[in-house]
Amino acid sequence: MSTATHSVPNRNWSYPTAIKFGVGRISELAEHAAGAGLKKPLLVTDKALASLPITAAALDVL
Repeated sequence: MSTATHSVPNRNWSYPTAIKFGVGRISELAEHAAGAGLKKPLLVTDKALASLPITAAALDVL
């Protein structure tokens, strides 16, 4: 049995993501989804967030 230890070198991974926020930006959601090549985007939420008007607004533009 070997007593040598092998370590995994440290690595960093960054995924460039644009974050857009502000009043009225939901109206741009479909445009950005289409620009990313998304035809049927998936919106993941929980029960509480699903009942909020902002979620309905996002679904309306998609």
